Amino acid sequence: MTGRPQNNFSEAKVVKKERKRIKFCPKCGSTNIQWASGLPQLWSIWECRDCGYRGAFIVEDSTLAEKIREKFLKAVKEE
Repeated sequence: MTGRPQNNFSEAKVVKKERKRIKFCPKCGSTNIQWASGLPQLWSIWECRDCGYRGAFIVEDSTLAEKIREKFLKAVKEE
């Protein structure tokens, strides 16, 4: 037995947090994105609550999402 406490629950919690990634909209870079609700056929579709994007593709890279967000906000400002 090692001198380490036997607390597998807290270790598992840390590992789970590390695996959870922030999801970003590929159209506007927002984090306000959720699984689309409604018909069962939409089980693999994401929906952005900010820009209305609906699709299966999602971004999990925060650097890329930041660039997408800047470009989206610039385009909106120019309209």
